[in-house]
Amino acid sequence: MNKEQQLPAAVSRNELQAMYQDIVQLVGSAKASSVAQCRVVGLGAKPCGGPQSYLVYSAEQGNETELLARVARYNQLVQQHNQQLGLISDCAVVPKPGVVLVEGVCQAGPPGDLM
Repeated sequence: MNKEQQLPAAVSRNELQAMYQDIVQLVGSAKASSVAQCRVVGLGAKPCGGPQSYLVYSAEQGNETELLARVARYNQLVQQHNQQLGLISDCAVVPKPGVVLVEGVCQAGPPGDLM
């Protein structure tokens, strides 16, 4: 591997777990006054591509720009971690959920294409 192909220093599982916990804490309770404020973002990276899961959050609560920046960085580091360890996965596509508002809290609902 030449210098241009080398990946940055490895990130540990503990660092990834801490980043994940920070993201979850930033999302908080995902309270919203309307379903229009509920959003979904892909979280993590499967070795074959695509997100490991999805995170439901409220654009009404907290700083959406900061949350999305942290998620993007986390996703990048998970992908790097997968590459450095040579991980493989089942390559199954995780369907993106829709969102619903239940008693003022954004939650995952049925996939958007089924509605």
